[in-house]
Amino acid sequence: MTTQLPDTVHVVSHTRYGPPADLGQRMATMPAPADDQVVLRVRAAGINRGDALAVEGLPYAARLSYGLPRPKRPVPGTDVAGTVVAVGPGVTGWRHGDAVVGWADGAFASYAAASQASLLAKPDAVSFEEAAATPSAGVTALQALRAGGIDTARRVLVIGASGGVGSFAVQLAKAYRTEVTAVCSTRNVELVRSFGADHVVDYLTQDLTTCTGHDLVVDLVGHLPLLHARRLATPGGRYVVVGGGTARSVTGMRRFAAATLLSPFVSQRLRPLFATPKRTDLATVLSLLASGQVHSAIEAAYALRDAADAIEFVGLGKARGRVVLVP
Repeated sequence: MTTQLPDTVHVVSHTRYGPPADLGQRMATMPAPADDQVVLRVRAAGINRGDALAVEGLPYAARLSYGLPRPKRPVPGTDVAGTVVAVGPGVTGWRHGDAVVGWADGAFASYAAASQASLLAKPDAVSFEEAAATPSAGVTALQALRAGGIDTARRVLVIGASGGVGSFAVQLAKAYRTEVTAVCSTRNVELVRSFGADHVVDYLTQDLTTCTGHDLVVDLVGHLPLLHARRLATPGGRYVVVGGGTARSVTGMRRFAAATLLSPFVSQRLRPLFATPKRTDLATVLSLLASGQVHSAIEAAYALRDAADAIEFVGLGKARGRVVLVP
């Protein structure tokens, strides 16, 4: 079965680094699939804080990858869910009409091309919006827990539990049948409880440094100096650094480097996490979504024309759960 495709598509675009407000929208040529690619009709695209940083070209060293002196990829976005509308000659796993989820360069568009190896079948029980909200945040949360030895952990602390990765981390930790303490601000206490946390710490009214005795700490925020924060984990426990780098710096790696350098000299194991897209990990999270053990906590869905506002909102770090674009 074939469908007549449009010659042009709507895309979010930037030709220089700057605030999300500088993003524009334009018409672009319909992408043609390379040998191992498919073209998707984008049904939803997830927005990550990394997308907001990429728009601004932060941290500055990342421009070596993003492109110098201007973005190599003018259309931002990676997390995508959609329907296959065209396949390259070397594609064997997908066909027209398949509903898929995964990663694609230039996902903030009405149509996008993606490698066949970067996609998985979308479970029928999971909506396109829920699916698109999952790849980077869900996989990062799962990899953080595994890096911290979740299989043997009994007590887990998640700092930054109300955000995109944190919402998945709390739920996934509960899926491993651990006792979870979640840290968030006052306005998010009830939301985080709805994720299944056994205990919720409001860092605005409670002293986080008293929350000791955890086998595993997942830190998505990085407000506490590591020398003090490590004591939230038991001696021999693991402290996984996922966030908290200073974006407006040369490398944004100071906290990750500190964890690596400090770890040999303290009783806790400090682990910086550099998450990577991995289909098997995404499959694990999608399976839990389909079974109802985990859900994508979506605060808002924006139209593609409002992408600048959506990306700015996510970049401020105040989103409760996930934010998606719906072309």
